[in-house]
Amino acid sequence: MDEKPSNFDMLGESEMEMKPSWELIKKLKEAKKDKEITFPRLIERLEKNGTPISMTTLRRVFADNSEQNDSFSYENTLMPLAEVLLAYDDVPTPENNVYTKEIDGLKAVLHTQNEEIVKLHEIQNHLENRIAFLLEQIEKKDKRMDEKDVLINKLLEKVL
Repeated sequence: MDEKPSNFDMLGESEMEMKPSWELIKKLKEAKKDKEITFPRLIERLEKNGTPISMTTLRRVFADNSEQNDSFSYENTLMPLAEVLLAYDDVPTPENNVYTKEIDGLKAVLHTQNEEIVKLHEIQNHLENRIAFLLEQIEKKDKRMDEKDVLINKLLEKVL
């Protein structure tokens, strides 16, 4: 997957991962406005990254007061947008800079960490779904056991 590394602020915290959805949406809106990126160009970049997002979803994300909407998928909508709009890869590293290799290495580390974050979110969602399923199964089992207890008590009353 050709995901781009995230943008880092002065504290070294990932802007994509550390911020709540509403704050990330504000940053995305600012970046889109500053870079003057149109929806078609944004769709093209997202498809190039292998994370396509529909035009309708893009319009909803960048609509007025969309920060108040908490229904956007962080992993499937906001993270891919942040990777396209907030990535430092848009700014080329000067070749004559003595830290070029270190910068490129750090970008590679960020890329790997972002991939791992996405995988961990997927695992977390899977585990949460599994927990919900198992709790339902426990509830069914408890109900069946209660029904059997009632039946056993009725049979014991008849016998005694």
